[in-house]
Amino acid sequence: MTQMPAISLAAVPGRRKATLELAGEIERRGFTGIYCPSTVANVTLCAALAQATNEIHFGTSIAPIYARTVLDYAQTVSFIHEISGGRFRFGIGVSHGPSLKRMKVTAGKPLSDTREFVADLKAIERVGELPPIILATMRRKMIALAGEIGDGMVFANASRSFMKT
Repeated sequence: MTQMPAISLAAVPGRRKATLELAGEIERRGFTGIYCPSTVANVTLCAALAQATNEIHFGTSIAPIYARTVLDYAQTVSFIHEISGGRFRFGIGVSHGPSLKRMKVTAGKPLSDTREFVADLKAIERVGELPPIILATMRRKMIALAGEIGDGMVFANASRSFMKT
């Protein structure tokens, strides 16, 4: 039997309710996951997916680490993780130039900022259990960091031919 892939889903203004209905259809058709890109309110969409679906895993792919405070992320993602019954995955990354400009944020050092973000996230007390943390990776050092501090990785902007088999 062929396993269905995970699928990307974004909630576009004016079609958010339809997006949640589509998520139910994605789950019914047997896809293995729903991952929400950082384009439009992906963390909020994941909170809604926790209620709109029953079994499918879902997560952010990715949530920019510079977009919110670590405490805000910790409180929000632990809440989503809990109400989803552990189906939520928190994909994080440093994002890229155009997104950072739109957020009016200046990028720091991707490796050290990601390491610090994850350490700070895990150190926050009394927020509940955190979901698995998935790191966006592009190069060898971030891949190594994902193996060291994360629960998985997503290859940002990489084709399958980029990966050695």
